[in-house]
Amino acid sequence: MTGNTPAHGSRIRWGYLTFLYGSAGAVVLLTILVMVLFGYVWFMALSGPVVPQRRAVTDPRGDFTRSTGLAWPAEAQVVSAGDIWLDFVGDGEFHLVFDTDHATLEQWLAEAPPWKQQKWKRGPVSKDISWQAGFGVNGMSADPAGGGPDHKISEVEHQSVFESKQTWYVAQDRGAEWQHGQILILDLEHNRVWFSRWDY
Repeated sequence: MTGNTPAHGSRIRWGYLTFLYGSAGAVVLLTILVMVLFGYVWFMALSGPVVPQRRAVTDPRGDFTRSTGLAWPAEAQVVSAGDIWLDFVGDGEFHLVFDTDHATLEQWLAEAPPWKQQKWKRGPVSKDISWQAGFGVNGMSADPAGGGPDHKISEVEHQSVFESKQTWYVAQDRGAEWQHGQILILDLEHNRVWFSRWDY
């Protein structure tokens, strides 16, 4: 004798209910995702374009020492300093360039480099690092008006410091593929120090 037993009918009903509830859950989840996306687009439309926020570098001595652990040289003369970020997403770059005495650079090279790195490296700087550090010239840190207190480095200087074989540098990758990192470059030929910290 064949036919549907009560147990068989119960399994069919249970499977049907599971299908309905599963489908309903997927619809609810999709609806939530669409609402979140719509809310984000609406918020961005109301807030307008995201404009980088420039912060005044009022304490280059303290910023440099806190970032590198190195003492600020007595002979240091700031050439360029900039601090620019997209507050909503956290992207940005802080940079500091200054001239100092040759003896200080020689002393730093004789000591262990910052950030627990093993040794100083000879230039040129690897391209996967150099394109991240704008120094107020390239990328988001560049001043679109072509001026400002953090735009005193020429494109020629910016390019040459990364390509020079007369520099020594140390870099730290604080994330993945240098999206978050920092670099310190010692240019003994021009007695100049370059520091940049970025998050992208």
